[in-house]
Amino acid sequence: MSRRAQFATILLSVSALLAGCAPGLAANPQFAVDNGHSGGGPSTSAPPPNGPPPIAAPADGHDLSWRDCTSRVFSDAALPAPPGITMECATYDADLDPINGATGTVTIGVVRARSVQTPPDAGPLVLTTGSDLPTSVQLPVWLTRSGADILKSHPIVAVDRRGMGMSSAVDCRDAFDRQEMRDQAQFESGDDPVANLGAVTMTATTNCTDTIAPGDSAYDNAHSAEDIEKLRSIWDVPALALIGIGNGSQVAMSYAGSHPDKVARLILDSPVALGVSAEAAAEQQVKGQQAALDAFATQCAATNCPLGPDPKGAVDALLAAARSGNGPGGQSVAALVNAIVTALGYPDGDRATNTARLASALAAARNGDDNLLNNLIDQADAMQQTDGQFINRCSDSLNRPTPDRVRELVVAWGKLYPQFGTVAALNLVKCLNWPSGTAPDAPKNLKVGVLVLGVQNDPIVGSEGVAATAAIIINAGSNSKRVMWQGIGHGASIYTGCSMPPLLGYLDSGKTPDTDTYCPA
Repeated sequence: MSRRAQFATILLSVSALLAGCAPGLAANPQFAVDNGHSGGGPSTSAPPPNGPPPIAAPADGHDLSWRDCTSRVFSDAALPAPPGITMECATYDADLDPINGATGTVTIGVVRARSVQTPPDAGPLVLTTGSDLPTSVQLPVWLTRSGADILKSHPIVAVDRRGMGMSSAVDCRDAFDRQEMRDQAQFESGDDPVANLGAVTMTATTNCTDTIAPGDSAYDNAHSAEDIEKLRSIWDVPALALIGIGNGSQVAMSYAGSHPDKVARLILDSPVALGVSAEAAAEQQVKGQQAALDAFATQCAATNCPLGPDPKGAVDALLAAARSGNGPGGQSVAALVNAIVTALGYPDGDRATNTARLASALAAARNGDDNLLNNLIDQADAMQQTDGQFINRCSDSLNRPTPDRVRELVVAWGKLYPQFGTVAALNLVKCLNWPSGTAPDAPKNLKVGVLVLGVQNDPIVGSEGVAATAAIIINAGSNSKRVMWQGIGHGASIYTGCSMPPLLGYLDSGKTPDTDTYCPA
């Protein structure tokens, strides 16, 4: 039976389930302030002469029409609602293409979090995770950790990116093409995986650009930044406090580039530098994946986890079986890699708990029980494989390699990054046919200091964007300080309470901390 025929009879059921600090006096030297020597570190923390703009609440009569959605948001995240926290949902219409002039509107979904302690007249902190996952999905996770501390002084408003989450999600690929892209066409005949996957993505690209026309060039970082500017305009406030995580940091920097005088605070967590090429971004990501796997294996072995004394070897064996078509449950190697990476990037519980959870799923699959691993695969698919993410990620993908270059990377990265390199290289094929975009303008004449956070073992974007982003901030005439976490995950502000004191201090005063902060794992 052909793969397509098999797919026609058995469709994948995807469940939409998401799932102390040492301040700068004890900072890791590699993250210390550079003061103009080597390495492009942050400069001083003095604010502009007149001080940063205030974080203002929406003007009277200019707020959105909010409705309570507490149960829905926490239920969708499979999390209990913390006592005293209220989630409210709303939508607003943004211009389809204010940059290039295409007419029409898109609907943007937002979620506001408040607690019984939130001052009624406090201005909001605007959160975006960009295309990494819907911001409305990340927000409840944050609030069950240390994010609720922010609500003591500010509400948090999560803005979903176009075509994702609550922002009019896009459905443009047929089910078979979506599955083939998820599996990187592994089960198709022939010995050229780049050509096989390229044929599928050509069809998917045509279908999706047709679906979103005339906005096929209006789903990139720059347009996402304009959606945030529309929100500021609706609120009629002079400036916004922004926090961007991962790809959301690119959206936030794009906003600072196009509206530098409209920024009251700028927090960039796990940033990806503006203008980075598709190949460079992919290699930074796969380096982060390998680092996260190494850290997981070390933790796993130290705690006598179910994978035994050689956890990395056990992962290697599962991946090798998947590459040969004999993986757990017949899953593709790309599906298995995505499940591992997503579990590491978005941990469930503390480090020890998440390590045990992933190790138990992999060990059970090794012994013939695929249920726990299939749950992780389904969660990863729901979080990482939507049509809206395909559109947004490809819209942001710059200076893409040629198919022949990808073929070279399949070989080279397969050797350099033995667990994840081949999958990372083939992922580049998915955007090769998408209309080419341009990098948004980098910030200039930035009038506020910037807080930059990073994670040493970040499997979603890697860690190299922190230094590159600090350099961009210096070139914008401003300064930054860093908060670096030595753990495993994506978003230091989300997963370590150590980030909260410098973050809260910066929100309150608008001044960056006096020193960098080092957070142990």
